[in-house]
Amino acid sequence: MAASRLHKEVSLALGPGGLLSQGVPGFRPREVQHTLAQALADTIQQHRTLVAEAGTGIGKTFAYLVPALLSGKRTLISTGSKNLQDQLFLKDLPALLTLLERPPKVALLKGRSNYLCHYHLNRRLADLPQDPTLVDELMRIRHWANGTVNGDFAELTSVPEDSMALVMAGSTNDNCLGRKCPEFERCCLKKARDKALEADLVVVNHHLFFADMALKETGFAEILPSCELFVFDEAHQLPDIALSHFATSVSSRQMQDLAREMLRAYAGPLRDCRQLQSAASRLQATCADLYDALSDAPVQDWRQLKEQAAVAEAMAQMAEALSFARRILETQLSRDDGADHAFERAALLEGRLSQFLTPGQASLTVECHRGHFVLRASPLSVAKECQGYYQQFKAGWMFTSATLTVADRFDHFIEAMGLQNPTELILDSPFDYPNQALLCVPRYLAEPGRVEVADQLAQIAIELTQAARGRTFLLFTSYQMMHQVGERLARRLDLPILVQGMGSKRTLLNRFTQLGNAVLLGTASFWEGVDVRGKALSCVMIDKLPFAAPDDPLIKARSDAVRLRNGDPFTEVLLPQAVIALKQGVGRLIRGESDRGVMVIADPRLIYRPYGAVFLSSLPPMARTRDLQRAVTMLKAL
Repeated sequence: MAASRLHKEVSLALGPGGLLSQGVPGFRPREVQHTLAQALADTIQQHRTLVAEAGTGIGKTFAYLVPALLSGKRTLISTGSKNLQDQLFLKDLPALLTLLERPPKVALLKGRSNYLCHYHLNRRLADLPQDPTLVDELMRIRHWANGTVNGDFAELTSVPEDSMALVMAGSTNDNCLGRKCPEFERCCLKKARDKALEADLVVVNHHLFFADMALKETGFAEILPSCELFVFDEAHQLPDIALSHFATSVSSRQMQDLAREMLRAYAGPLRDCRQLQSAASRLQATCADLYDALSDAPVQDWRQLKEQAAVAEAMAQMAEALSFARRILETQLSRDDGADHAFERAALLEGRLSQFLTPGQASLTVECHRGHFVLRASPLSVAKECQGYYQQFKAGWMFTSATLTVADRFDHFIEAMGLQNPTELILDSPFDYPNQALLCVPRYLAEPGRVEVADQLAQIAIELTQAARGRTFLLFTSYQMMHQVGERLARRLDLPILVQGMGSKRTLLNRFTQLGNAVLLGTASFWEGVDVRGKALSCVMIDKLPFAAPDDPLIKARSDAVRLRNGDPFTEVLLPQAVIALKQGVGRLIRGESDRGVMVIADPRLIYRPYGAVFLSSLPPMARTRDLQRAVTMLKAL
């Protein structure tokens, strides 16, 4: 298709009286949407890279779907979350496909953890856990498994989405038996991948894309070579996701799973190999010893931890136990499929553990939870890996989000993703922010960390929520502060209070909308991907600027890379990350052209610190005030 023809068809489809005006209820042509769609048409024809910040309300989903579908090019669309992936596939795509004379084949593909594994479910049912809640949830999964066609856990509503039972009933790349699995022909993941192979447009999510890119998934890569267009929506998440998938880890759970697999083999076909039992027991014991040493240590930085005598000794003992387990499993190769797979996992874990015994060019971190540890090695940058990947395909690449720039520059994103000479496009939201929204940074606030902060936040929240008659989001950077403020509000506020953790994200949002006068308290997951329109939401309060903890594994990896070239981790890593996170949180307030509301950021650093100007220059052009009473008055008027 000639470039001019694609441009013409896109203009007709998105313009007045076009396909979308005729067939999509509520659709209205927008000039900024048309500009974004035409920029993608150029990208498709020229096999270029487009980086586009598209403000809220532009309609970027249709702006990339229309040229992608009309071009006839095989397309892969990657979204930031499974929820957005489902919305795109179940709502947005069907609305367009019905308008086309020859609709292309489309498919939805998620990572393996989203699909039922019949083999592992049956194994768990034969060896039930002691927790009665888990047993009940496994039984519910079994009942659902008998009737499901796709095996997508998103269809399962009778089990909480964060239940350990779903992990037990799924597979991981480590424990999947592949073609050796007795349930291979029923494999839900295999069926989903087969559909994706036949499709003209495949919808995935970022985690799946980068899991394959980092060679942690198999069976997905064969879809990619024929793709001529790659579209990444919610692209601001990509740098962290890419870095996390190129990281490797050794955890106590992996060790315990390996030990259990060895004991299973010893209890079955390898009963004559008594060393399997002793090797597994030794692995479990040294794993417990290392957990004790790590949890007792006064620091969490690996460079200091490895100098602790107890940690060094426990690491050496676990490394020897893992090596012993691998050698014993090697002597039993070809006698049992499960033991063969355990041998491969032992060899893999041994290689990963060596990075901590003889550290090289990687950022090494330790996470200790209750009864569980993770040793994580993160690369300092994934830019080169990404560049190599882009060059494999003769394709167009589009990266878009409402929050990609810091002070109107893409530098942070472009450098992190290794992009070379991309076309840059900033399209402002069509909303009238000066008249639709008021930004308030109240006077006389204590800086974060002071003991009086929780009381101050609660008092401000009470004034705002009473004025707004509920209809408020209170967004926090930590669970601790969320619960402290929540406890104070519960005692003093006569409005429905919904707190993250009381139910699934979807359930809480539905209740918030239905009640009409509720106050919702949430942390990171509510800062983005939440769309509440109209009068249901009139006020959003954010407790403080969302700087990440410096010891966060991903932040530490980036900071280490910056230090190696004598840069400043604060201005190059922490500040840009916080700016983009704040833009996401602020974006919850105004979701439609008729929305009006108040945004309160309860952090005086936004005004008094030099870097506050970077945050303010990156936010939408809302009216501003330091007077809380002005915000209260506006909410009462609304």
